[in-house]
Formats: sequence, C-alpha cells, structure tokens
Amino acid sequence: MQKKHLVIAIYDPEWFMQVRELLRKRGVLFSYYYEPGEIPLSSVFYTDHKEIADSVSERRDLEVVYDPEHDCRKIEQAVLATHLVESFRELVVGVDPGKHITYVALGDGTLVDYGKTDLLGFIKDLKYFLECIPSQSFRVKIGASPKGLELVQVLSKEFRIPFEIVSEEKTSPAIESRDEIRYIAGKMRRGLRPFRFKDVYAAYRIALKKGVEVS
Repeated sequence: MQKKHLVIAIYDPEWFMQVRELLRKRGVLFSYYYEPGEIPLSSVFYTDHKEIADSVSERRDLEVVYDPEHDCRKIEQAVLATHLVESFRELVVGVDPGKHITYVALGDGTLVDYGKTDLLGFIKDLKYFLECIPSQSFRVKIGASPKGLELVQVLSKEFRIPFEIVSEEKTSPAIESRDEIRYIAGKMRRGLRPFRFKDVYAAYRIALKKGVEVS
C-alpha cells in the first residue's frame, strides 16, 4: 500500500506524458505541483526543474527527487519512496506464454506492472525492469509449455538472469478455487478481474509458484 503521496513538477512535455502514463498504469496516487504551500505534508516530490527543486528544498518534510536527465531509475526511485523503501528485495516477472506474452512484475509480492505484448515488446519491458527498477534480486518465471520453453531459449541468449520453468497447473481461474481467486483479486489492481483478465491472473499465479531453474 502506498504510504506517501507523490507530487510531480515536470517541465519537459514529452517526459511529462511518459511519467504520467507510467504512474496511471501503476496505480500510483499523485498530483501536480502548483505552489510550494499546497504540497501535502511528507510527500515525495519529483521534478526535472532546478528552480522548482530549489524552491521546495526548505520543506524538510518532503523527499525531493531531482531528475534533470530524465533517468528512469529516478522516477522509479520516487515511486518506491512513496512505499517507504529504496529497493525491492526481489523483483519477479511471471509469464503466461501463448499467442501473446502476458506478464506481471511483482516487487516483494506486490503488483508493480503488467502487460500483454509480443517478443520484442517483452524484451524491451524486461530491459526496463532490469535497468530502471531497483531490486536486490531479479528472476523470470515462465509457464511450462512448448511456447514457454522456446521463450526461455530465446531470452537466455539476451539476458544473464535466472529463469524458472513453472507448472501451469491451476493457474487459470476456476469456480472451485473461489477463495484463492478472491485473495489474488485483492492483490491485483481494481479493474483486473481474474475471470475477465485470465492471462494476467495466470501470469500472477506463475509468478507466485516455485519452478525449476534453467540456464
């Protein structure tokens, strides 16, 4: 659960759009900067503008993240700061391989991100997670299917990270598993209903299960 509010003051319009899209997709509570006195107490304040950063520096209750270079690690640092942490102990990406690659990224068990993409898009997203989100360990868990095994072979040539092959048994939502579905639905974001977003639910279950590490 988010512990601190995030306030953003971004001068560059292109970077503003990218950050806003990221925060909205992640479900991060944030607001825009107008005046120093309007910033909520004990907020995390993210900006790419030096004068604005200097103007709020006297607020000792704020955690100011100044990012003139538009570094993805800085905005991720600001997001983590709203949860009162500097880094995840473990970042796990669970993958449901099929016609499309559906994935969820869990940071210490909390849903960080999710998506449905093709191979090139997934490689791009994996690189982002590795390069931008601070974590002490990182691994990818992929559903055990012919497509999953092919995916591991391709990804292992691109990345030097641990991969696990995970059984896909009981990863799809079923009526007889109401309690488990209700529990995971509470961990997923509002609107990601398990029976409607079956592939996201399956990727989530895969991320939670223990698999067999492959190289």
